[in-house]
Amino acid sequence: MKNSTKQEKEWYDNPDLITTMLIGVIILTIILSQSFAIRNHLDTGTILRSILNHNSLYLFALVYFICIKTKIGRRYFHFLNMFISVFFCLITIASMFTIFQSFGVSSLISLALNIVMTIYFIYVFIRDTVIGTELKINEAPMDEVNNNQYFYAIVGLIVVSLVVSLIGASTFDGIVLALLDAIYYCLFARYIFLYKEFQDSKKMLRKVAETTGKEEKKEPVEKKTTEKKTVKSKKESSKKEPQKEEKVDE
Repeated sequence: MKNSTKQEKEWYDNPDLITTMLIGVIILTIILSQSFAIRNHLDTGTILRSILNHNSLYLFALVYFICIKTKIGRRYFHFLNMFISVFFCLITIASMFTIFQSFGVSSLISLALNIVMTIYFIYVFIRDTVIGTELKINEAPMDEVNNNQYFYAIVGLIVVSLVVSLIGASTFDGIVLALLDAIYYCLFARYIFLYKEFQDSKKMLRKVAETTGKEEKKEPVEKKTTEKKTVKSKKESSKKEPQKEEKVDE
């Protein structure tokens, strides 16, 4: 139990740097995107649409990571994960519709990235919950891919998406926002990767504790059996000794 509590404390301390960096990148992206929109003399309706469309992902993620840093967010951690997984699914569905509106390499890569990120998040955060066991996520084909493969697949898609975005970007604003998007997705994927590593180490600690507990239970049973055997052997030897003496007297 002590090891498990230490691991739980370490989980909220170890990714603290990444969550802080994610919060900083999200805030910087929102501020810069809106400042670029204002500098380009866009009207209020266009700015609001950009907030709802592009910045909605960052706003929800900002709420998620800020809540994790509070006691209430840690208490309802699994509910927050369900909330963000539903939002990932909505983003993936929205990226499917963008393919019909503007078919291209960038839209296809963004769709693939959103699908893999959604599957990776559900695979790591939802499968060990009550809903995950009811949905039998452990028996799904996505469980056959390990943590490293998911992470490097996402990093590869991020690099390809960044290259395509930089080639298609014609302004300095687009280059900056593309770089910030790539940094955000890399940090988020690393955050998921760290939690999966934490879960695996926690399971290993439980297995070690269970095996040590079983061995400790076996030791007193073995001692009792050996003690009984020694007592029986002493009794048998004590019975045999007088019989030998009587034969010698005769």
